[in-house]
Amino acid sequence: MKYFIRSGSLQSFSRLVKSLGGDSETLLTQCNLTQDDLRQHEHRIEFESMVKLLDLSATELKTPDFALRLAKLQGIQALGPLGLLIQNSATVRDALLAAQRYMAIHSQGEYWRLDEEDELAYIERYEAFHGLSYARQYKELSFGVCLRLAKSLMGEDIEPRCLEFAHAPISDPQIYRNHFNCQVLFNQEHDRLVVPKALLDRPIPEASEAEYAQVEQYLQAMIQPFEGDLERQVQTLILQTLGLKEHSIENIGAMLGLHKRTLQRRLKDQSLNFKEILNDVRVRTACWQLESSNMDMTLLSEMLGYSDVSAFSRAFKTRMGISPLKWRKTQKNKSQMH
Repeated sequence: MKYFIRSGSLQSFSRLVKSLGGDSETLLTQCNLTQDDLRQHEHRIEFESMVKLLDLSATELKTPDFALRLAKLQGIQALGPLGLLIQNSATVRDALLAAQRYMAIHSQGEYWRLDEEDELAYIERYEAFHGLSYARQYKELSFGVCLRLAKSLMGEDIEPRCLEFAHAPISDPQIYRNHFNCQVLFNQEHDRLVVPKALLDRPIPEASEAEYAQVEQYLQAMIQPFEGDLERQVQTLILQTLGLKEHSIENIGAMLGLHKRTLQRRLKDQSLNFKEILNDVRVRTACWQLESSNMDMTLLSEMLGYSDVSAFSRAFKTRMGISPLKWRKTQKNKSQMH
């Protein structure tokens, strides 16, 4: 499945590349993109092309923190109409829930969710492109922009409790600490920013209820085609519930407001099968984690919803023809050769 993202996500890309002594035209061409793609911020580009562009740029320009530098040059305007809705939300909580509801308009390849527990709030990020092993630069761009957004909503004085990445670091650890101004953990179960829950109640200065209503009406019309994407919805819910072992078809159906049999029928009408979607999500997630992180095998099997490591190893070998440990070693060796 192909996913698309607004080209506004690459705002300031050419300026950053030039400042680093590179040629943006050459980099774009290698990723099947053009300068015209970047000039039209509402233009849709393939998600894979953008992910590849960020990785290529970091490698060619010998700048491991390329995505973090790009994030510093971007503001809420990079989100286009979604940014306008966020700016005009009454509170920070309302703004984050709006981002959660309408993210597909900006980017089809990811999903954000706000969770609250006790005194903490978790801004969690999920994705639908685990097949792209080189997506770590994009993940870091996303959270770099997320932090800038959080500060613009909550105030520059906010101090996140911590930031968690599912992948291994690709820059010096101090670079992350300097950029995010908080503890940054790697090889975690989720990608998420943790902030004090009390910050969510902060009102957003100069928010306009009338403008919010106008922009939301526009976005509601835009989101309808994405809400009909049943496969994407099922994938997203599976990703969110795997670690909790709540990914049964009964539970996923209930979250969609559908009976198990109704969900099965609707999937069948689209030549889809729940078990195949589940297995695909598990294997793609496993491959990404094995290559891009140093996550312990026991934690990984739990994150994927398996009963134990043996069950995970058997399922992975059945699908990939090789054990998870051997697959990780093979991919790491390939990466070192390049």
